[in-house]
Amino acid sequence: MMKTALRIGTLALATVLLTLFSVAALAESRGKALKRAQGELRKANFDVAEKIFRELIAQDQSDKEARLGLSFALMKQLKLQDAYEQAAVVIAADPLNARGFALLGTALLRSGEFRNSVEALYTAAKFNNREALALAGLSEIEYFENRSRNAYEGLRRAIALDPLEPDYYVSLARACSRLEYYGEAADAYQRFLDVAPKTDAERRARIRGLIDFYRYLGTTKINRASGKEVSVISFDLINNRPFINLTINGKGPLRFVIDSGASLSVLSDKAAATLGIKPVAKGGNARAVGGTGTFPIVYGLLDSLVIGDARIETVPIYIRTVHSTADTPEAERADGYIGLSVLSNYAVTLDYQTKQMTLDRTPIREEPAVAKAPDGTLPEMGKADTAKVVTGSLEDGFEIPIRSTSGGLASAEAHLPTMERPLNFIIDTGATTTVVSKAAVKRHQLEGMKLAGETVRVIGAAGVEEGVEALGLSTLTVNGLRKRNGRAVILDLEAVNETSGFEQHGILGGDYLSHFRVVLDLRRHHFRLTPQSKAITVAAEK
Repeated sequence: MMKTALRIGTLALATVLLTLFSVAALAESRGKALKRAQGELRKANFDVAEKIFRELIAQDQSDKEARLGLSFALMKQLKLQDAYEQAAVVIAADPLNARGFALLGTALLRSGEFRNSVEALYTAAKFNNREALALAGLSEIEYFENRSRNAYEGLRRAIALDPLEPDYYVSLARACSRLEYYGEAADAYQRFLDVAPKTDAERRARIRGLIDFYRYLGTTKINRASGKEVSVISFDLINNRPFINLTINGKGPLRFVIDSGASLSVLSDKAAATLGIKPVAKGGNARAVGGTGTFPIVYGLLDSLVIGDARIETVPIYIRTVHSTADTPEAERADGYIGLSVLSNYAVTLDYQTKQMTLDRTPIREEPAVAKAPDGTLPEMGKADTAKVVTGSLEDGFEIPIRSTSGGLASAEAHLPTMERPLNFIIDTGATTTVVSKAAVKRHQLEGMKLAGETVRVIGAAGVEEGVEALGLSTLTVNGLRKRNGRAVILDLEAVNETSGFEQHGILGGDYLSHFRVVLDLRRHHFRLTPQSKAITVAAEK
């Protein structure tokens, strides 16, 4: 009996040892898999990392680390709904998980859900004030809501906490550019190239071009405005777009479109050749709407630009093809586009009824200094009230809350019929018609609003696109200002959203804007619409 007992005890001991060995081997396997997935993230192989994280979750549904890694990998691929859901699973199991809230908030931010994203990101920072992703997200909100100094300070702290995350350097470079710290912007982009994987050759080429351009600018003060403080210029309104005449380097007149949908002004390659304007930097291709979907990035610098009695010196531009078709009327052919980099010097008024533009550069007060907490953080970051309020009158106009995209474009919220949730629309005076993105049409099930059998031709920055479908809009409402019986063309805005920082669901074009007197003052971050047409009614939004 003793021998039997000994044999049974030995077998039990062997079973225990085998179990312990299996657990250790499994733990070692999980640890290696997590390390391998993190390595793939650093190499920007996000799809590979996603696969590894999913395999780990299949083995253990409660693996929070793998699920958080999966959420991050999905975010990098802009699979925002799935990224949100994975983070939400972790938070449901662990309501104090700072990383989970940071991922949740970032997914909401990228989707354009500002109000909910602020709450989630702020919660993450409260649980862990060293969570770099939360701090970077709050800093981006500061940038989008035009508090550039706050953004700059917050992003520097995020980089100090996580110096190997490439995207933080891109965000910092943009904040530096807006603050006109061009040398520091170039340094931030160079640091991005140092830490980012070398897999995305096209993006790296674009950034090298930006570095060269910012190094060329150095400490140069660009877009220096002079001439009369208030200048009034007549414009031609053709196909809902305002055209003006101007001179470049003392030569002209040249015909330009006033284009709030362009961050940098554009000069056609033909006009540049005629004027003898040479490139100062180039690199990579920009993605845009229309044609091939891309165009080469070529930077130039104008000595002067004169619009009426307004003069702007040292003006950065893109030099590219300005597309048209054989049947484009001569009156609609343009030598270029005046973008926000020039217009941001002024309070710009476009009076579509009188066909006059006013450029007003009356001085304004400086932005107040930002108070910091003892640890260097900005406690009020992301906490500004972003709620919309319908204020104003038919006579004095209505103030519309706006945000800036990463690329510096102005974005406002608009409501489509049957939708309670507002969508983000770029304010684009250079666009003939309003646009809704293909992604928004699909996600919000708007296919039933398509105009059967109706297609249009779209001429965009990257060429001409034929056979574009359109939506019929019974209403289009911006902060209570409602226009009835319109339409919107359906375009792929993925190229726009690659650089916008938060999803843009559409473009607010001239077919809507031309019913107002429009005031856009990016110095104060004001956007005001005064109705000039009976097509506009006032209806407070829910």
